[in-house]
Amino acid sequence: ERRPAQASAPRMPSRSSSSSTLVPGWLAGTFAGGLLVHCCFIPLWVGCIVPPFLAVYLLFCGGLRMLAGLALIGLIVYLDFGITVRWRPWFMRLIYELNMTRYYSRCELRGALDAVKTERNLFMFHPHGILSVGFVCNGVWNRAFNDLASPPAQQKAILAARMGDPPGAPWRGTAFMIAQNLREWSGFFKVLCDVSGRLESATRQNLTRRMAEGRNVGIIPGGFEDATLHVQGRERTAMSDRKGLIKYALQHGYALTPIYTFGESETYATFPYLLKPRLWLNRFGIPAVAFFGAPWMPLFPRRNVPIASCIGPPLQLPKLEKPTPEEVSKWHAAYLDALQALFDKHKGECGKPDAKLEIW
Repeated sequence: ERRPAQASAPRMPSRSSSSSTLVPGWLAGTFAGGLLVHCCFIPLWVGCIVPPFLAVYLLFCGGLRMLAGLALIGLIVYLDFGITVRWRPWFMRLIYELNMTRYYSRCELRGALDAVKTERNLFMFHPHGILSVGFVCNGVWNRAFNDLASPPAQQKAILAARMGDPPGAPWRGTAFMIAQNLREWSGFFKVLCDVSGRLESATRQNLTRRMAEGRNVGIIPGGFEDATLHVQGRERTAMSDRKGLIKYALQHGYALTPIYTFGESETYATFPYLLKPRLWLNRFGIPAVAFFGAPWMPLFPRRNVPIASCIGPPLQLPKLEKPTPEEVSKWHAAYLDALQALFDKHKGECGKPDAKLEIW
């Protein structure tokens, strides 16, 4: 039986030595900066379904409105299928400097920070929640997390060459995988993903390609099902039948690093009923969830919730070109044990000593 390595004491890695030049000092790393990023990202995320419905509505209005509907449809099709916007390294720096974590009363990384692997690692974020605060604020757009997961300069050059980036190009960092329908068919949100250089569709092709390169990958295994299971104050994640990721990790000899975010379940209240039909809708890529966050702006998460993304020690998998179902099940069970151990280790210090982890 595998025994998890000792986690380091909670600490934050040192900030990059490069000075902030894109954001004025009064805005960088302040509540105002974190709020500004949320004000930009959340409407793009939630509102990605609005333009198609608006376009259809305008088509039936006739006259100039119909022409506006046709123009909007053309724009949506162009953004989704006609163009891929080149990634902009300055955009990543901009979000780093504004610092999304400062929106919350406390939002931090904890756990085995010294054990974070810089290559051939699959970061597994739990739970999804509604906004995915742990994944978004403490993963994708967190300078400290990405510094920890960045390999040394020489290894960066090797990985960049495998990725097809020219010599001297800025490092893209960990590849973060999100739902394909959100990534590819969402109009302006797709543009945001393009310029980020790191948000990709969670498809088998993308995942195995990044693993073949040896690049670190981050993903929320529970996906939309996790969001549907969300109930305020309950610690839930969908992982009991997520064996495909384990198979791919075995085929490429990757390590699995569990990351559990305490406080995620407190950021929104949700409609908890009709769970079975809502889970059925998840099969079609529909996040069947109704939520209510901050009283002053229900689309936004509650900011008075302490957020702690606890990183577990990596579970190193062997490299098996053709793993058997029994081998996949064995390592899947080992991962569930590692996730449970991580949860039990940190729940007390995160203010939830009596919490129970529900693995669906």
